[in-house]
Amino acid sequence: MDAATRPRLHPRPLGPESDVDESTLIDLRRIGRILRRRALLIAIILVCAAVIAVIAYMMVQRRYVATAQVALERTAEKVIAEDQVTPTVDPDSAAVDTEVQALQSPALIGRVVDTLRLDRNPDFNGHMALSTAANAKPDPLARARAIGNVFGNLTIKRDGLSYAISISFEATSPVLAAQVVNTLAQTYVSGQVDTKSGATKRASQFLEGRLQEMRGQVLTAEKAVADFRAANNLFAVSNQSATSQSTSQEALSNLSTQLAQAQAESAAAQARLSTARAQLARGKSGDELGESLDSPVISALRGQRAEIGRDVASLEKRYGPLHPDLQRAQRAMANTDAQIAAEVSRIVANTSIQANIASQRAASLQGSINRAEGKLAADNNATVRLNELERNADSARTLYRSFLDRYRQTIAQAGLEQSDSYIVAAARVPGSPSAPNLLIFGAAGLVGGLGIATLVVLLLQLLERGVETSEAIERKLGLPALASIPDAATLPEYKKKGLPAPPMELVVQRPQSLLAEAFRSLRTSISFALPHQKHRIIAIASSVPGEGKTTTAICLARSAAAAGVKTLLVDCDPRRRATSRQFGGNVKVGLNELLRGSASLDQVLVQDQATGAWLLPQRVDADDLTLTEGGRFAALLTQLRERFDLILLDTAPLLAIDEARVVASMADGVVFLLRWRKTAAKAAEIALDRLADVDANVIGVALTQVNVVEQARAGFGDAGYYYKDVESYHTA
Repeated sequence: MDAATRPRLHPRPLGPESDVDESTLIDLRRIGRILRRRALLIAIILVCAAVIAVIAYMMVQRRYVATAQVALERTAEKVIAEDQVTPTVDPDSAAVDTEVQALQSPALIGRVVDTLRLDRNPDFNGHMALSTAANAKPDPLARARAIGNVFGNLTIKRDGLSYAISISFEATSPVLAAQVVNTLAQTYVSGQVDTKSGATKRASQFLEGRLQEMRGQVLTAEKAVADFRAANNLFAVSNQSATSQSTSQEALSNLSTQLAQAQAESAAAQARLSTARAQLARGKSGDELGESLDSPVISALRGQRAEIGRDVASLEKRYGPLHPDLQRAQRAMANTDAQIAAEVSRIVANTSIQANIASQRAASLQGSINRAEGKLAADNNATVRLNELERNADSARTLYRSFLDRYRQTIAQAGLEQSDSYIVAAARVPGSPSAPNLLIFGAAGLVGGLGIATLVVLLLQLLERGVETSEAIERKLGLPALASIPDAATLPEYKKKGLPAPPMELVVQRPQSLLAEAFRSLRTSISFALPHQKHRIIAIASSVPGEGKTTTAICLARSAAAAGVKTLLVDCDPRRRATSRQFGGNVKVGLNELLRGSASLDQVLVQDQATGAWLLPQRVDADDLTLTEGGRFAALLTQLRERFDLILLDTAPLLAIDEARVVASMADGVVFLLRWRKTAAKAAEIALDRLADVDANVIGVALTQVNVVEQARAGFGDAGYYYKDVESYHTA
């Protein structure tokens, strides 16, 4: 039967039950109790850790950190307006991060190693530096190791969100630390200038070589243009191709305009001629023709004929046809008509001539146009080729001019290269070491000491088997705690001077002491555990020897007797007989003889003169006694119950003698003893399980030999924790 299933006869009231699983909570009070108990051990470990930290601090080699700061250039000077070969671009966040990586490049660090000859520095590169210094030739392995050492102790980081970069180096020498940082910064800045100078030089050489090639290409292209012009008679002013083409087109346009006009005039003349001929063919006089109307001669003749016609008309009305005046007028009118007809004939002939001229002019213009078109076509073909040659020449000249301008710009830039970064602050030789840091070593010692102390305390707690508080009794054994009996030697009044008397005597001599009060408390717990029994038989039991069982039994008996309780203490240990040795003296007859019937009860009882308590001892030199056979001991207990109010049975250890649990089962109740911090809880559980097997009534557990000073310091939750508060009540 374990602690979880063992019945608790008189448990301490725990108040209302809680829904919280207490096993999942951290018991801070218990942790505090452990820390108070192990405070001295923890202090010793912390002191040792501090001493070790100080020794380590003194033994660690001093190291120094030097720091320089460089920044990326944001406003570079521009001496010339032209674009540079390596233009300066405003830096951004990515550019700063890139430069941080560039500062950690092995090539740059290698130049620093070569400049400072770190591969030959014994303080920096150890025995490899010594071997390299002894040899005339540099050792590549020593140089590689020096680069690795520099890289391992180098810290490069961006300062926040700025364009500044911090360069830090740690070394055992403050001067070397500053030298490495400053050399790295200077090499980085000057390296950017060298890179730009090299780029400018390479660009100049490239442009110079290309210009030589392009000069020949320009000459060849221009000669081809000149030869083609000469071969095709295309000698014209500047921009020959466009001017020649536009002139030919303009001439052709003019000829086309003249041809259209000539053709229109020829058509008009032919129309007039055809009209006139048609009218003449129909017998008309032709005076209706437009050309006749426009002729002043015809107009004059027509006016004259009109006047003559009026005269003829007038004469015809007055005279007859043979009148001389009429005939004269008629002859004048006929003459006038003849003149008009002659003039019309002349005009028609002139119109025919004009029509022929217009037709010939139109034919001539058409021929000119045909020749102009042929010339334009030929010129166009030649112009296309000429334009191609001129474009080639222009392209060659343009490219040549561009390269020439770029070459001049590049030559002008030589010597004006600037670095994209600058040194903001050079590193100074550090005056104090950065490592070791006393605060860090102190913190490490403290943390290490606390860690070791925690492990040691945890290990001790895991190895500890004992019980130290009433709470632990109830938790581990499932039984109520009856009392805590102090170790008299730990009481403050006895600690310096020593015990004036054994504990069993102090109970009587110092009734107001804490020791006497503990036994009174135990007696009260027993009374309330068995409230309905006037005559009580109590077995004092323990799991193993050395738990103060005999002392407890004697002190409890004397305390009860001093209080007026008729008390009997029975020595039930058949092996040690410790009660008989300490309390009974050298008896002649005892329990052995009483059970065999060779002595009466009155003959074997021994009374304590100081308190009136009675003892039923065993003869020290008697043979081993068997109490559980024959029922004689049970009958004796029945007889004793009639004479005494309290009967205490001092039994043997339960794990040593099996008969002890049978004796305990005969009692009304069993007081189970545990030595404070000594008795293993597992041993107590086994002993309690054996008592449960025989149906012994275990009324509770009492702690014995409690160190009151330690309990007051580390026994939180137990009555002994408040010893300082009640100490004034217990006078010596």
